[in-house]
Amino acid sequence: MASPPAGPSLASACRFALEIPGVESAALFVVGPDSKLSLVGAAGIEGAPIERLAEAVREPGHPVARTATCGKAEFDVKPVGPGGPALRSHLPLVSQPTAKVLGVLAVAHDAPLSESDRA
Repeated sequence: MASPPAGPSLASACRFALEIPGVESAALFVVGPDSKLSLVGAAGIEGAPIERLAEAVREPGHPVARTATCGKAEFDVKPVGPGGPALRSHLPLVSQPTAKVLGVLAVAHDAPLSESDRA
């Protein structure tokens, strides 16, 4: 099965993430049939920075790739690459009831996220 095309619902998910206080950008990745992550939506980030991120997440050790593999959310992670906000949070998108990770929403922010913002 091919990755879904970026569409209104995927773009709106990224824009919705920007409504969380302090979140400056969001990128949505889906896990393809080859287990590789593909960028399907973004908000607050464009051009070379999002292109570098889309390439970087293909490395198994990248924090977004780790979230896709383990299925566990990570909050307030220091970025791997230079530039942008000071912290990142990675949220797995999980199918129920199989618990299969379908993708990852990655957000960038300067201050740690509060418990309510994490929820």
